[in-house]
Amino acid sequence: MPRTPLAADIRHHVGNILGCPTVRKTLAAIGAGLALAGAAVATATTQLATSLAAPVGSVTGRASALDAPAADAGAAAPSRPPSTGTKGTAAARTAGTAKPAGTAKPAGTAKPAKHAARHGAAAETWGAVKMIVARQSSPRATGTPLPARDRLTPVAKSGQQSWIPISRGQYHNAKAIVRQDLRMRMGLRSAVIAVATAMQESKLLNVSYGTSNSLGLFQQQPSSGWGSPAQVMRPTYAAHAFLRALRTYQANDPAWAHQPLWQAAQGVQASAYPTAYAQWESQAAHLVASITPSLV
Repeated sequence: MPRTPLAADIRHHVGNILGCPTVRKTLAAIGAGLALAGAAVATATTQLATSLAAPVGSVTGRASALDAPAADAGAAAPSRPPSTGTKGTAAARTAGTAKPAGTAKPAGTAKPAKHAARHGAAAETWGAVKMIVARQSSPRATGTPLPARDRLTPVAKSGQQSWIPISRGQYHNAKAIVRQDLRMRMGLRSAVIAVATAMQESKLLNVSYGTSNSLGLFQQQPSSGWGSPAQVMRPTYAAHAFLRALRTYQANDPAWAHQPLWQAAQGVQASAYPTAYAQWESQAAHLVASITPSLV
């Protein structure tokens, strides 16, 4: 039966091992390595404690760049927190090299300035367009303010205004009316009257039906001398026929431009509902204003 080693025997063997020169050198090297590692850990711990005690933003300026609120309205906040991995570290370093937040433009100053500039440019452009149309009208306008016939809405609107969605086809029909008005040199007010009339009669649709034998944009009746069915179904012809009749009305009443819109329209159309034209004045003026710059 084998003998169990006693504590004395174990100590004897350990002493023999420790007494070996090679073992002593190995243990000495291991001790030196552990001492160096301990010093490095102590140094890193000291630096970490120092950085944590420093004020926010004093460490290479990165903390202030990341924590500061976005000062530029165009700079969007990140949609998710930065990753803690390699990508997140790279993003943090990139952010640390950005310009200080104090040098950015205050939020909201750039867009209003651009909006104001665009609004001013649009107003100036429309002013120029009005002058061009007025100088081409007959009789030709001279000086300012422009006469009533060369303004979109020279008198107060009558009654509640209505609006309808405008399709591409309806817009092109309105454009055909405005183009014909400019060719006839009748001014902006006549264009608004004509567009509003077509909105009431057909909603700016070139319809092939109507009361009795009425047809087209202005619901003109061939039997009443407006032209053949084929002619009144052509937007350019229908617009010219209406504007020619409107010019006759204007010649008979020099104060026409100071009248409510419906009165001039009724002077041409002789409708059973004369004041119905008034409800389209605002949208008609808007359409004329949007179309005219592309035609002058």
